[in-house]
Amino acid sequence: MTDTSGHGFEEEPLKGEEAEEDVSKEKSCAGKLGLSHLTGWRTAIFLLSLFLCLAVVFAFSFILPCPVRPKYEPTWNSTIGGAATYDFLFVEDVSKDKVLDIFFMYKGSEASRNTCMSEDLSPPCLVLMAVDGTDGKTLWTRPLAPEFHWVECGVKGTVCLVAHANNLTAIDKCNGSIMWQQPLSTVKNANLPLISVPDLNGDGVEDFALLSYNPKVPSLTPIPTELLFFSGKSGEQIGSTVEIDTNGVFAHLQFYTSDEAPYLLVLTDSGLYALSLQRLAARAKAGWESKLKKDKSWEKKANPHTGFIPLYLSDSLKGVQVVNVEPAASLLIQTGSNVSLLHTDNLQIAWTTNTSNLLSVPTFGQFDKDRIVDIMMEEDLGNETKRVMVLSGRTGEVLWEINMLSRTPNPHPASVLTLNSFSVFMLWGNSYSDQSMHSSFLLHPLHSQVLLERKNTAQNIVSFKATLLERGRHACYLVLTGPDGHLHTEPSGMESVILTKRKIKDDVSESEAFSVVPDEPVSQYTEDSVKEAFYRLRFSEALY
Repeated sequence: MTDTSGHGFEEEPLKGEEAEEDVSKEKSCAGKLGLSHLTGWRTAIFLLSLFLCLAVVFAFSFILPCPVRPKYEPTWNSTIGGAATYDFLFVEDVSKDKVLDIFFMYKGSEASRNTCMSEDLSPPCLVLMAVDGTDGKTLWTRPLAPEFHWVECGVKGTVCLVAHANNLTAIDKCNGSIMWQQPLSTVKNANLPLISVPDLNGDGVEDFALLSYNPKVPSLTPIPTELLFFSGKSGEQIGSTVEIDTNGVFAHLQFYTSDEAPYLLVLTDSGLYALSLQRLAARAKAGWESKLKKDKSWEKKANPHTGFIPLYLSDSLKGVQVVNVEPAASLLIQTGSNVSLLHTDNLQIAWTTNTSNLLSVPTFGQFDKDRIVDIMMEEDLGNETKRVMVLSGRTGEVLWEINMLSRTPNPHPASVLTLNSFSVFMLWGNSYSDQSMHSSFLLHPLHSQVLLERKNTAQNIVSFKATLLERGRHACYLVLTGPDGHLHTEPSGMESVILTKRKIKDDVSESEAFSVVPDEPVSQYTEDSVKEAFYRLRFSEALY
């Protein structure tokens, strides 16, 4: 007899395994089928998202194209025949192409006849002109009645203020139109710079003030020093005239303390003094003082009766310049025998260096890498020679110097800041190979043993400026040449006013290297290395 129970026992487990395997396969197939559907959906969603992203990118590439930088000429000239000009150059982007445009003033005769007669003015008349920084083409011209006294732009927003004939005229910098015009009789002895103040009369436009006094000329009869406030909207005088009780004022400037309190600095025969604009505004009209601030630390040293704050006492004061550096701006004070740096946070002299017979206003830049502004100065040595030196802004010591020929009047030096935390300096002198010609010189602080000289054909240079025409780039210099309008009241048809723009780097290839150390030749390798260092430079906006 066959034992079926045992056979069954041996066969059931196998059947059970087969059954379990079949069930497992069914489940596995079902799981894979679900995963396959899910993966397909994910792929479809990914491709759809990618398609939408590409569609958006392509759509916006046509709707919002990448901005195109304006094309500019590396060098251009703007020429006006039969004209004379003045020491005035101002730059600002009025054409809205992100390249700065240039303003200058000239007096034109026959070549400007149509321009003058368009405003019923007989030639010669004054012309304020704006040219495009990219190519030197005229943006607008504004004819004005002569004679010229002064012009200042950039103080009251979009306005250039011109003192001329018997008028004070506000001109829109964007299009050259006249915004307002007022008689100049009340401020006939007004001197630059303009003094900026907030909206004192509540008409929605910032106002300004002018300081009236005789310049430092012995033949002129002294007049009272007066401060007058004007509406920026209409040009009319607002408030009362404020008489400042001091004698011998020959210059002034506006200054803001670290607390942003505005002060008027006056240079006098006895030294440098400060007056709070808050105090002066209150004297012009009660209540105006609430719109201005005082500096508590400065006011501790003020005369309680006059408000005068003595900053530097000297009977040989020549000039003062503001040095805008952190944490608080300083004042560079020049006398007949030295220059000193005054820290305005504590009103203490930081250093003093002996100098004499300075030829021009000092130029600021960064010669070393201590991130403190240094000073380039020119000192007259006599015998048609000048000494050019760079003083450390931190200690006042001489960091660099050279003696140069200076047979004819030369423009003041200039500097342009680089991204390497130092400045390149541009200075002028007479060529050593042809002493009748101007030469421009480039100084690289990291190669200070060498100067690059470019012989410059420009004659009768009236104004000079080095700047960046674009933000962080396009380092160039502007040269305005021609007869001086203050000396030539009747421009000759044979003479021209020429405004020239050149890229600084373009001068490098046309320059020749020579050693700062006398009688020490420069090798070709050194010259090539210095030029290559200039080519590699990238520029930055200066803070001073």
